[in-house]
Amino acid sequence: MSFAYRPATEEVTRPLLDTEGQTKVYKLPARNVISKKTQQSSLPVDHGFMPSLHLFLTTLMCLFGGIFTDRGYLQSLIAVGTALQVLGLLATSFSTQYWKLFWAQGVCVGIGSAILGLLPVAVIAMYFKETRMLPTGIAATGSSFAGVVVPITLRYLFSVIGFGWSVRVLALVNLVTTAFPWTAMRLQSEGNDGNVKLTFSYFKDPAYSMFCVAFALTMAATFTPFFYIQEYVLDLGLTNSMAFGLLAIMNGANLFGRFVPNGLADRYGGINILLPLCTACIVLLVTLPLIHTPPTLITFSILYRFASGGVMILPAPIIANMSPNAAEMGVRMGLAYLCAAFGGLVGNPLSGAVKYEGDVGVVREFRGVWWMAAGIMTMGVAAMVLARRFWVGSLFGVGKV
Repeated sequence: MSFAYRPATEEVTRPLLDTEGQTKVYKLPARNVISKKTQQSSLPVDHGFMPSLHLFLTTLMCLFGGIFTDRGYLQSLIAVGTALQVLGLLATSFSTQYWKLFWAQGVCVGIGSAILGLLPVAVIAMYFKETRMLPTGIAATGSSFAGVVVPITLRYLFSVIGFGWSVRVLALVNLVTTAFPWTAMRLQSEGNDGNVKLTFSYFKDPAYSMFCVAFALTMAATFTPFFYIQEYVLDLGLTNSMAFGLLAIMNGANLFGRFVPNGLADRYGGINILLPLCTACIVLLVTLPLIHTPPTLITFSILYRFASGGVMILPAPIIANMSPNAAEMGVRMGLAYLCAAFGGLVGNPLSGAVKYEGDVGVVREFRGVWWMAAGIMTMGVAAMVLARRFWVGSLFGVGKV
């Protein structure tokens, strides 16, 4: 297969628009829709389980996306990922039982999102070497845009044309938007000889392996507020509109959290910027029990989403910088996302397990949730410091890493 150069920064935002936006659809609208659609199901409905599974599959399957990207199957991956997303959404629109929603949205759409999700980052990393952080952040704004537009649009469509047709409209949008990157995106020929194999020997690199540990821990902690902030707001006695508005605000702040930290990372180094962003998330999570009024919740949402935006997007280009050549970028990213997948799977349930049940007040009830996430993030920071030490050569060494 031959690879023709074609600038694709604009087009690679579209797969991201169609992937992370899928996960963000599962916020307030899904909380009510899943309950109504599955009220006759014999299975207990856990509103947090399906998005956790979706996140797990979206991250786990990046491994296979990375392998086949390195082998040159870019257009095939876009086609398969799009087909799974569209078919999964169509099946979701006809589902009336929880187990059907589980397979359609949690599994089918989750795998499709995973296949599409890694491609923009991998393609951009091939074209930009010294300054790949900022282009990656700009491309990732597609997911932030979808995170704002898709939930608001669906919330409106649910009341106008119902659940089924609303999801079918979303499926059509996915099909149309992914047609553009399918025709425009191309891999760079350098390093893509099609002979890349999956090997765990990359973990012999101590800096890379320790960063994978840090990636898994930060992934386990970062998403906790997204899954529990709605329940927290509603239990505080605030309105549905307030809970939904916080998500829109968080996703809007994420737009700036994607490219501002990445621009700084190109100048000062990815890990050097990622460490203070993780620290900021820890401080915000620790202080969240003190936050229970609309103004303070809005402030928290803006600050946390800005910081967490960089936490989620910076690891991929950092891993690309750790790769000695372009031929193994995809596999290295895929293996790192394999580690992060298990962090994303256990992090949300682990934080939820320490939620206090009883008549103790809402703030105390959720205090353990926020502090557990902060503790996990702290361990991630410690692992990241060690990764930096192995990369630079000393614990306090100066360098653009």
